[in-house]
Amino acid sequence: MALDVRDLARNPGTTPFSKIGGVRGLSDEQALQFFNGLFVAAMEAKDDGNWARVEQFIQEWEDRLTGRTRPDALRFETSPWTPFTRPLAAATVALITTGGVYLDGQEPFNVDGDVSYRPLPTDMPRDRYRVAHTHYDTSGVKEDVNCVYPIERMRELEAEGIIGRLAAEGYGFMGYIPGPLLDRLVNETAPEVARRLRAAGVDAALIGTT
Repeated sequence: MALDVRDLARNPGTTPFSKIGGVRGLSDEQALQFFNGLFVAAMEAKDDGNWARVEQFIQEWEDRLTGRTRPDALRFETSPWTPFTRPLAAATVALITTGGVYLDGQEPFNVDGDVSYRPLPTDMPRDRYRVAHTHYDTSGVKEDVNCVYPIERMRELEAEGIIGRLAAEGYGFMGYIPGPLLDRLVNETAPEVARRLRAAGVDAALIGTT
């Protein structure tokens, strides 16, 4: 059976493996370069007992892969100043996450890259939440969704009067978005969610990320 070199980068969603998840987006030649280099670094480290070289190799590739998802088009020289004029105790606050959170019954995110979003009504019980993401360790989120989507903490803040109201709907994104998809996020998905937030009278949004 033929082996797709990118299958080697498929991982169980743990933190160590998530560092090389971007290898799946490389060409065959680049992916082979990565795995051959990793093999050489591991064998040399075994021979001389210096495992720092493996750590250095992985760090260099992690920096390289991460850099591929940050094109110059998303580096803004300035950002609009949006003053927060309403007292927090009177504000409507929405909750957003990039942790791959969705609800049972919704379509899971495509973990190889996804710019879509999932509406998350804020009155859902905890057992309805699911997570689809392979680029960070999701074990904690599967036990407690509040790790990346602090819905219960926000309900507590609302009950205590610290925030005026929790918006009736939050939004889930899957934060792994390779470079070719970023234009769609910036020009389509993000503005659509922003319009929905404004239509709902939201004053501020809290983003739970990984």
